[in-house]
Formats: sequence, C-alpha cells, structure tokens
Amino acid sequence: MTETISNPSFTGIYNFRDVGRVVNSLGAQTRLREKTFYRSGRLDDATRADRERLVSEYGLSTVIDLRTKSEHIRQAQARQGKNRYKATVDENLDIDTVKHQETWDTVYISFVGRSFELNMLKQLRWWQIIWFLTLMLLQFRMAAIRILGRNVLGPKGLVGLSKDSLRFCQAEILQTLEVMTDFKAYPILVHCTQGKDRSGLILMLILFVLGVPLDIVRAEYALSDTQLELTRASMIKEVEEVGMDAEYTRAPGIVVDTVWDFLQEEYGGVDGYLDMIGFGEQKRQTLRKLLLMQS
Repeated sequence: MTETISNPSFTGIYNFRDVGRVVNSLGAQTRLREKTFYRSGRLDDATRADRERLVSEYGLSTVIDLRTKSEHIRQAQARQGKNRYKATVDENLDIDTVKHQETWDTVYISFVGRSFELNMLKQLRWWQIIWFLTLMLLQFRMAAIRILGRNVLGPKGLVGLSKDSLRFCQAEILQTLEVMTDFKAYPILVHCTQGKDRSGLILMLILFVLGVPLDIVRAEYALSDTQLELTRASMIKEVEEVGMDAEYTRAPGIVVDTVWDFLQEEYGGVDGYLDMIGFGEQKRQTLRKLLLMQS
C-alpha cells in the first residue's frame, strides 16, 4: 500500500486516512465509497495549508470531534504555552472559545459521557473519590483525571477500555452514528485525540454494519499503530501525564477481535447491539446506502 493511500502527508495532522480508499486497497470484496469518510488524530495543530487541503482536496464538510472538555482545555493550555494542570479556561465558556477557526461544520460529542464517568468513579476507593471530587471542585481537572487514569483506565488496558466503551458510551455511540446517516454532512471526518480508540471503535461498528470482513477491519485498525509512530514519544508523554502507560499509544489488532467477540457474546452480534442502543435496521440501511459503492 502506498503512503498516499494509507497516510497522506500533512504538516500538522497525523493518523489521517480515507477509510473507503484504504478498505478497497486492502482487497475487500465489499467496496466502499472513497473521499466520503475519513479518520484522523486531533486537528488542533493543522496548518492553514492542511486545513485548506482538507477542503479543496478531500471536500471535507463535517468533523465529528469525540474528545472530552478536559482534552479541549488541555489543548487550549498547550497552545497558550502553560504547562500546568489547573484549568485556565472558564468552565462556563463555550467550546468555540478554545478551538481554531474552521471552514467546516464541527459536531462535538464528548464520548466519555456521564455513564462512563460514574462507572469509573464506582471503581475508586472512597478516599480516592473524595480526592477526585476535591480536585474537580478546585478546577484542577487534569490532576483529577490522573486519579482515574492511574487507578481505573490504566489497569483495564485497551481491551477493557473497548468493552467499557460499548457498555457505558451507548448514547454517545448512537449520537455519532446518527450524524453518519445525514447525507448533507458528507464528506465526514471522525477524530478523537490519537484517532485510534474512540474513533477506532466507531469505525469498527460502521465497517461491521457495511459487511467488511473481520480481517480487513483488523488491518485497517492496525494501520494506526504505524501511522502514529512519528508522534509516539509525545503521545507516551501525554498518556503518562494522565496516569496511563505506553500501551495506550498502540493499536493492536486484538482489540478488533475483542470487540467482535464481545458483541457476539453479550448482545448476539453487531445488529443486536445496535438495535439495543437505538440504531435500528432502517438506520443501518441508510448508512449502507451512503457508504457502500453501488454496483
């Protein structure tokens, strides 16, 4: 696979790819539309040329940003050159105050919602909960998140994170998939921070719906592992700052197999899971019409 297919060169955007083009290039019999659906890491550091290229070359119309408010605040601090945990962005400010000027529509979906957060808190010891809440009250947001990273997310690993996301981020998954059924939103790019875990899970579900074989889904997901290599050192620093380890910067294919098996065992398959969260067959058919290449 050539670099232009799997990882087009941008100055400030990493882990970018045209999902349809990559899946087609991997030899899948299920053919996807190209220049329709993209994935990447965060766009905060995209240069003016990068942004112009996303529109002129890739026709980008909508971005789905799956990051939390904490991640937006952290990036705002980084842009301001302030290396400290205490938030300097007012909690009541709209997210527009911490994002770059954009030439496309952006849909903000905080993938780590209340249900996921409550589940994490339940796994802390009582004194850790008190300390966490105290730090949040004092607006030391990143220090509070380190408690969760060190004591909950870190021990779970990527496999445990994927399972918990399917269990406790159902409203957010549904919201993301419903944006994908709006033909006026295309072409669409989905990203989180690294563009592999939350974005990767959404991608898996979509490719499963489209009937893409498991080995192709696995290969597409694993591309993130190589595409993130150049930025891995900074990624490791970022995950360690929130209490997790270098494993969280990887994209092993076993995560795809884990998600597939979990859906089969717990929900009777992908369709059963999506029916349960409210993304029924009619919506899945719409997704197929939008993303599958018509014969």
